[in-house]
Amino acid sequence: MAEVHEIGDGIFRIGHYNEQFKISMSQFLILDEQPMLFHTGFRHSFQDTLEGVRQVVDPAKLRYISWSHWEGDEAGALNDFLSAAPNADPVHGRIGSMNVTEFSNGKPKVVADGEVLTLGRHRVRFLLTPQVPHAWDALMMFEETTDTLFCSDLFVQTGERRALTTSDVVAPTLDGLRRFSDAYPIGPRFIRTIERLEATKPKTVAVMHGASYTGDAEAALRDLKRGMIEATDWSAVKEASAGQLLV
Repeated sequence: MAEVHEIGDGIFRIGHYNEQFKISMSQFLILDEQPMLFHTGFRHSFQDTLEGVRQVVDPAKLRYISWSHWEGDEAGALNDFLSAAPNADPVHGRIGSMNVTEFSNGKPKVVADGEVLTLGRHRVRFLLTPQVPHAWDALMMFEETTDTLFCSDLFVQTGERRALTTSDVVAPTLDGLRRFSDAYPIGPRFIRTIERLEATKPKTVAVMHGASYTGDAEAALRDLKRGMIEATDWSAVKEASAGQLLV
């Protein structure tokens, strides 16, 4: 059964806990004049996610559906949601929209890097982040009125059931990095993208796997970057990250 919590003004986390993998799965609903769902969850959990949405808004009123990258936990139930919300447009960047065209019933709304979508009082800015956290089509969203960064698979915390925390999320993320060492293609471009996310100065990060975090999220991203640099043995990363990246 999905659990629904408001983690920001008009921003709801719809969470499931996967007992097999001991990790939570999160979808996010922005309630506004034009409601938006970020992440659809797996197809097999569609009914639970749908009921979670229904606790907040009639699913048929969804106007936009987006996700970070083309994986089952992010976009597996896209077609199911498009059937439940006939007026909803799938929204993604150029590469991600190719997946929609090929595998989905929807006609994608293609957004450019930095493009803003106004939902009503909420304004969502799309950030195209290829290979961050992974996959060529990856993107993230920054909601400008609440300073919320929808950061996908960054800040993964295994075993975490809370919806929102003010506690440290960097240490458990780095612990998980050792467990999933090949999940993130860490390199100079990856580090530069983390710096770009820092520059948004978020107050909250909406996390896909684990508790979302509110507090000094800019510092959390900076500490995550530092930890990722220190955790890798790739000399090219360390050379590219010398000096100002570690300041």
